[in-house]
Amino acid sequence: MTQFYYIAASRELPTGSFGQKKTVMTLLQYVTEVNPSAKDQLPMQILLEKYPEGDGLIEVYETEEDAAGLYITGPILDQDSSRVFRHPLVYQVSPENGSFMINEEISQTHPTSYQTSKKCLTELFNYLNRNVELGEELELYSSWAHGRERFTDTPKKELDLVLQLSTFHLGGEFEWKDRQFIRVRK
Repeated sequence: MTQFYYIAASRELPTGSFGQKKTVMTLLQYVTEVNPSAKDQLPMQILLEKYPEGDGLIEVYETEEDAAGLYITGPILDQDSSRVFRHPLVYQVSPENGSFMINEEISQTHPTSYQTSKKCLTELFNYLNRNVELGEELELYSSWAHGRERFTDTPKKELDLVLQLSTFHLGGEFEWKDRQFIRVRK
């Protein structure tokens, strides 16, 4: 089973990758200008065999935090989401190189994970702020998938949350919990 995160909307939302800071360069540039020792590593050797001229492209991140962000796909068309959502357009949301959970313990024991996860959450709330119109509402939900079925579990009512974007501030602790239904309003 896999944990999935979703956003439901009444209108189309932008999809793709958000928040990552990367440089795209050719394999040849990478092994000559950035990391010459990479030529001796098996993954790079495989890539250089595939692209003998070194013209294949590679994404380079300066830090782990630069690699963190948000990835949104959809809308999901092959699942009945009406048990969970009122809005018809459901998008899958994935934290890239982080998670949707931060707390003081993680901050102390795994500071890099804390920073990358905080960036994923910051990008999530920035995305929501950019894409929710005044007076509009989006729905968020997280659950485990059972095979191909995505929306078989119902939300845990005791975890329901309403976030008003105009007053919400991401502090040092936040967790988007399993089977948690969150209404986001602006």
